[in-house]
Amino acid sequence: MNNKANIQRVHIELSRVQTWLFAVPRLRAMVGANALLGETLRVVLPRLARETGRGWTLAPNNEAYPCADENDPLKDHDDPAADAKKGILSRDGGHFEAQFASGAEIFADAAGQLLHAQLPGLRFRVSIDGEARATSQVHLSTELPVLAPCEWTGRGLASEPIKQGKDEHEVSIDVKQRHDAAKDAEDWKTKDVASLLSAQTKLKTLDRPQELEKLVGDGYLALIHADGNGVGSGLGKDKSDSERAAFFHRNRVLLRRAVQKAIDEHCPDPGPAPLIPLMLGGDDLLLVARAECALPFVVTLCAELEDLQKEVTGFKLTLGVGVVFAKHTIPIHRLHEVAEQLAASAKRRFRGFKDHEAKRSVVDWAVFSTAWVDDPEEVRRRDWLRGSESELRVLSQRPVDVLGEARIDSLQGLVRGAGQLARAPRSQLRYLVEQLSRGRALSELAFAELPQEAKGLLAEAGAKEPWRRAGNAWITALLDLVEIAEIGRLGLSTVREEAVHG
Repeated sequence: MNNKANIQRVHIELSRVQTWLFAVPRLRAMVGANALLGETLRVVLPRLARETGRGWTLAPNNEAYPCADENDPLKDHDDPAADAKKGILSRDGGHFEAQFASGAEIFADAAGQLLHAQLPGLRFRVSIDGEARATSQVHLSTELPVLAPCEWTGRGLASEPIKQGKDEHEVSIDVKQRHDAAKDAEDWKTKDVASLLSAQTKLKTLDRPQELEKLVGDGYLALIHADGNGVGSGLGKDKSDSERAAFFHRNRVLLRRAVQKAIDEHCPDPGPAPLIPLMLGGDDLLLVARAECALPFVVTLCAELEDLQKEVTGFKLTLGVGVVFAKHTIPIHRLHEVAEQLAASAKRRFRGFKDHEAKRSVVDWAVFSTAWVDDPEEVRRRDWLRGSESELRVLSQRPVDVLGEARIDSLQGLVRGAGQLARAPRSQLRYLVEQLSRGRALSELAFAELPQEAKGLLAEAGAKEPWRRAGNAWITALLDLVEIAEIGRLGLSTVREEAVHG
C-alpha cells in the first residue's frame, strides 16, 4: 500500500455483468453491450480520471508494476507499469481502480453518474479505500402505458429507430446504444478486449453474422463459458499491489494467447465465422459457436494453455469449462445459466484433485434437443443413474479432463474417438447406447453382436469394452462418445443429412 496518508483509492467493481450482457437477446446487441462495457472500463473511466480542472488529481504509483508482455497479442493495450505511473492501477476483469492525491470523493460521484449514463441497468459498486461510496440503483418505471414499448425487449419506450437489414425497428435508448456500439465493433473501432483480440485473428477477415440464426444455420448453437481454476488461492496472501498486478497480468496474457490460437485453429480461411467471442476478461471467456466446432475449440484452447506453461513451476492457469448445446431459439440467458452450472461442475472436479496430482483443465457439457433447457443435475439423476447401490451403473463420465489424447475418459480422447466413428453405422451405435440403461448384460450382449466393422471402429476410438469398473460403480464412455459424434448432425434435415453423411 502507498504510505502517503493523503492518497486515496477509488475502486469500481461491476457485478452481474453477464446478466446485463444478455438483457437484449440478440447477437448484435450482445456484441455491442460488451463493446460498451469494455470501452467504459478500459477507456472512458481512465480518461475521466485523467481530466484536469474537475476537482480531483491522480497520484502516480511508482511500485514495480509489470510492463507490457512482448508475447501478448494486445501488448499495445495492456501495460500495467505505464498505467500505474499515471495513477491507474486496474482497468480489466470488471474492475477499475485509481489512486488520487485529492478529490477522490468528487471523482467517485462523477464515475457513478457516468456509469448510470453509459451502462444503464448494469450493477456496480464504488468504494473509497474499501468504504462504499455509491452503488447502482433500481429505478421504478414511470412510462405511460399508452406509449409503444421497445420492439426488441418489450421494456423501455420505443424512442429510437434502428435498421436491421431491410427492416426498421423502434427500440429503447439502451438498445440503440448497444446497436450503435455493435456497428463500431464490426468496423473494429471498439477497445474492449474481445474485439481487440478478434482483430488479431482470422475473424478480422471473415463474415461475422449479426444473428444467432445466421451463425448456426440448420445446426445447433453452443455457448461456452470458461473460468480460471483456483485463481484466488493461486495468488496467495500478503502480496504487494505490484505482485498482485503481475499475477493477474500474467494470467490474462496466457488466456489471450491461447484464445488467439484456438480461434485461428477453428476458423476457415475464407468463409463465414463459426464462432463469436462475447466477452473476454482476466481469466474468463464467454463465446458462442456452431455446435460442431465447440468441443474441438475447447481442446485446442486448453492444449495451448498447457503448452505455454510447460516450464512453469508454482501456480498454473487451468480452466473450468461449461458448454451447452441447444437450438438457437432457446433464450440465451437460460443457456448461460446452464453453461455456468456446467462450468461449476467442472470446477468442483478440479477442487477434488489431490495435492500430489497435476492440476489440469476440466470440462462438462450438456446437449438438449428439446424446446427448453432443464436443470442438468436433475436430468442426469433421472437419465444417467441406473441399478442398485451394489450394481450401480453411471451412463456418462462427465465432467472429464480436457486433455489426454490417448484416453477415452478425456475430452481430447473423446473428440479424437468420435472422429473415428464417422464411418460407423449410426443406427447400430444409437441402438447400443439405448441398451446401456436397460442393464449391463443386455448392453454387453448388444456390444458383442455388433458387426466386426463397427467393433473395429469403436476399438480405434478407444472403446474396446462397454463398461469399466470405477470405485463402487460401473461406468461407460459409449454415451459420451456417440453423443459427441452426433453433435455435428444436430438440427440437420433428413434430406440434407442423407446428402452429407450418406
